[in-house]
Amino acid sequence: MSKNANFSVWSWACIASLTCALLAIPALHAQAQIERPRVADFSSDHGSIQPLQQITFTVHLNTRNQAAFDKAVEDLYTPGSPTYHQWMTNGDIARYAPTAAQVETVKKELESHGLSILSVSPDNLSIRARGPASGVERAFQTQIHEFERQGKVFHANVTPANLAGPAGSLVHGVTGLTSFSMRPYIKYQVDPKTGKPHTAAKPPIGKSPITKKDNGAFSAIATNKCFTKPLSVTLTTDGASLPVGIYYGNDYDDTPLICAWTPSQIQDRYGLTAAYKKGLDGTGETIVIVDGPTDGAQLTSDLALFSNLSGLPATNSSNFTVLYPDGKPTPLALEFQNWQDEASLDVEWAHAIAPGAKIIVEIMPTQDWDEFEFAIDYARQNKLGKVISNSYGYPEALFGAATVRGFEQVLKKAAAAGINVNFSTGDGGDEGLGAPNAGGQSYPATSTYVTAVGGTSIGIPDGTKAGAEVGWGNNANVLSYALNGVFDPPFSLGFLGGSGGGESTFFAKPSWQKSLTGTGRLEPDISAVGDPYTGVVFVEFDTPYAGIGGTSLSCPIFSGIWAIADQKAGKALGQAAPLLAKLPSGTINDIVPLGSPTNVAGVIFDSAGATFYSSDTLLAPLYTTTEYYSAFWNLTGEYVDISFGTDTSLTVTPGWDNVTGWGVPNGLTFINAAAKAK
Repeated sequence: MSKNANFSVWSWACIASLTCALLAIPALHAQAQIERPRVADFSSDHGSIQPLQQITFTVHLNTRNQAAFDKAVEDLYTPGSPTYHQWMTNGDIARYAPTAAQVETVKKELESHGLSILSVSPDNLSIRARGPASGVERAFQTQIHEFERQGKVFHANVTPANLAGPAGSLVHGVTGLTSFSMRPYIKYQVDPKTGKPHTAAKPPIGKSPITKKDNGAFSAIATNKCFTKPLSVTLTTDGASLPVGIYYGNDYDDTPLICAWTPSQIQDRYGLTAAYKKGLDGTGETIVIVDGPTDGAQLTSDLALFSNLSGLPATNSSNFTVLYPDGKPTPLALEFQNWQDEASLDVEWAHAIAPGAKIIVEIMPTQDWDEFEFAIDYARQNKLGKVISNSYGYPEALFGAATVRGFEQVLKKAAAAGINVNFSTGDGGDEGLGAPNAGGQSYPATSTYVTAVGGTSIGIPDGTKAGAEVGWGNNANVLSYALNGVFDPPFSLGFLGGSGGGESTFFAKPSWQKSLTGTGRLEPDISAVGDPYTGVVFVEFDTPYAGIGGTSLSCPIFSGIWAIADQKAGKALGQAAPLLAKLPSGTINDIVPLGSPTNVAGVIFDSAGATFYSSDTLLAPLYTTTEYYSAFWNLTGEYVDISFGTDTSLTVTPGWDNVTGWGVPNGLTFINAAAKAK
C-alpha cells in the first residue's frame, strides 16, 4: 500500500478498522486522583515542605479514547495484525491527544496558582511545570511533606491530590508530586570483613596506546578462572587447642586477582564473535542510556580508556554523545547523588557488546524519578534511538498504582513508536518480603511496555571448559577471621544479592505471558550476567577496576544484543518482551539449577564434641532453593563459604522462571531469529 510523507501505513489501517472515527469523540474521564505514595508510610515525616521550595512536575493528560489507543498498541505487537510492527510516528500518537483547547484549560489552571509552564510535549499529551510548593499544594488540593528514607530526603503528597477546577477531568496522572530517588542497580563484590567493595585497581595506563585485546591493567587485576578443584581446609585459633574446623569443598577466587571477565571473554561467552564476523556489531544503530547525575567529561574519558584497554573501537563525537536534556547536574547533585560508577558501567558495557553502535547517554540533573520519565519521552520525541537502556528502579511496594500512571503513559508511547525500552529488575531478589508477589518486584521493570532484564552467574564449574550459567543469588557464611580464628558456629552474612523478579501487584498479566502462572505481569523476561562475584571489569575516574555487576550490567548487555538484532532486521523490532516467548527452541539458552557434590561441608570440634556443618546452613531463610553451588573464598587467610544460585524466595526452574525469565540470548542464533520477526 502506498503512502505519502504525512500519512503512515498505520494511519490507513486505523481508518480501515474505523477506530480513527472514535478519536473525534471527546472522552469524559473521572478526575484523576493521585494517592499518597506507600513510600511515605515507611519513611520519617519531617513535616510540611518549605512553601517557597521549587517543585518541577509533569501533568499527563488523558488520551482521546484510551481503549482505542491501547488496542492499537496491542495490534502493533500481534502477529497477523494489519499493523504488526508498523510503528506509530509522533504524528500518529498525537492523533490521540487532547485538543489544543483542553491543553490550554490545564495550562490556565496551573498558571492561576502561580505555577510556570516549562513546556508542552509536541504530542500535546503532557505539560511540564514548575513553581513554589505552596502553589503546587493549592493547584492539586493536597499537602506536601518532606520525608527521609535510608538517608535520602524527598517530598510527597500526604493526602490524595486532584487538579482543581474543570481541568481535573483532563488529567491522567502527575509525576513529581513525589520526588523520591530511583535506585541504581549496580553491585560490587563486598569484602565480608569491611563491608566495603572488594575491588582491585591499578593506576591509569599513561598515554601509550594499547593495541592487544584486554591487555594492560585488566589482565593484571582480573581473571575469569574463578574456581579451582576442591580442597581441604583446617581452621584453628592461635594459642587455643579448640575449636577446630575441618572443611572440604570447592574453591573460589584463590588468586591475587579478582574474579571478573573482560569484554572479549563476555563476547565469546554469549556467542557474539560469530555475529561480529558477519558484520553484525550494531553498526547503524543507536543505544540510548539514561543515567542520573554524572560528570559527562569524566565519563567520556573513562569510556575512551576502557575502549583502549579492551581493543574496542575508539570513541569520539561520531559514536558517543553526552546529552543533558533537562540541564547539567549541579556540583551539589554530583556530590550527593553521584551516578558516576553506574554511568561508566552502562556505557562501557553497551559499547563492549555492540561495538559498532552509537551510544547516546542522557545525564539527568537529579535522580528523581520524574527526571528519568522525562528522559525517556525526550528520547522518543527526538528519535534518538531504537533501544533505551535503564539500570534503575524501585520496589513496587513503595509506589502506588496511580503514582505511576504518568510513567506508564510515557512507556506506552515508546512501545507504540517501536522503541525497545529495557529495565534492570534489581539486585535484591524479593527485597526481603519473602514471596515473589509481595511487592518486592521492581518498577518500571514490571511495566507491560518494557523488557525486564534479570541477572545470572557465569563460569560455574559443571565439567565443561566454559562452565555453567546459573541464576544469580549469593549467600555467605564466615568460617574464620584471621584475628578471631574459627567461628563456632559459622557466622552468617545472609543474602548478599541476587536477581530481582516476581509477579506485579499493579499490572495484569499481558497476553504474551498467558502461558505462565499467576495473574500479574511477571518479571524478568530475559537475563545476562549480573553476579558481581562472577562479574566484569570497568573503568571509573581513569582507573581500571574488577569485580562489579548487578542487573545494571545485565541491562546494557541485553540492550547491545537487541541493537544488533535491529541491525540484522534492518528496522526497529520494538519491545523485545512480547517476542521472546515466541522464538524457536535453541534461540534462548534456558537457565536451570546446578548443584555440586563437593559443596562446602565439614566438622567443628570444640569442648562439647563435634558439630557437622554444610552449606545447607546458608539456606536457613530460604524455602525454595534446593540446588546450588558453594565454595571457599579465601580472603588472605579469612575463609568465607559463598553460594551461587540462592536467590531469596525466587526460584530457577526449567522454562520461564522469576530469576532469569526465559534465559539468556544464544548469540547469533538469537539475533537471526529475533530479526525474522520483523
